[in-house]
Amino acid sequence: MTNPILRDVQINCANCSLDEICIPRGLSSDEIIELSHAVQTKRLLQKGEFIYRQGDEFKGIMAIQSGTAKLIMDDVNGDEHILRILLPGELLGFDGLSDQHYCSAVALTTLSVCILPGNQMDILCQQVPNLMRELFRHNSETLKNSQERIVINKQSAEVRMAKFLIDLSERLKKRGFSASDFILTLTREEIGNHLGLALETVSRLLKQFQNQELITVKQKQISIKNIEGLKKIETERSIND
Repeated sequence: MTNPILRDVQINCANCSLDEICIPRGLSSDEIIELSHAVQTKRLLQKGEFIYRQGDEFKGIMAIQSGTAKLIMDDVNGDEHILRILLPGELLGFDGLSDQHYCSAVALTTLSVCILPGNQMDILCQQVPNLMRELFRHNSETLKNSQERIVINKQSAEVRMAKFLIDLSERLKKRGFSASDFILTLTREEIGNHLGLALETVSRLLKQFQNQELITVKQKQISIKNIEGLKKIETERSIND
């Protein structure tokens, strides 16, 4: 199975297949039903559309229902920096809790997001006692990923690429998709932006990994042939760095 696609069915928190990794994962059945009443679904954002823009007013916490997105920030020179790649079940919008978003979120594919409206969060957290804890847990994971990204970007180019492929494989597997065959929704230039690597380095490493029979690459289609080999690069090079 490749990347998630948008399905034309009515999905809510009570019947969503992502309930074990999205907000409902720590809630009781009654709390999930209560949450479903408040959550809104915004469908069919196309590739390249903004979920929200840097500077927009905070509207709520969002969960990706299907598709993929990137979280980006523009620097003072207007250059884009890709901070995170978001998959189904992952939350976004925490950067806007101070009233305005300091990042932008952009659809990488056809995308559907569920929205927990900001103007209902105070009341909902009273009605669903465990909701605040789950939101804090997700926000904590986001902060942890940001800290790990700082460490990774100080490691060698090989380690960064290996970690990127391993992480994507494991996250897709957790969502019920193939861990060994998937489509990169980022361009090679965007991968380089995300990993802090030049476009030429990204292309060279993908070719190198293919020559080492760790992966095969066909345009944007990636097939992982030797996940243990990638993990060996990740660990051995990290130690040497």
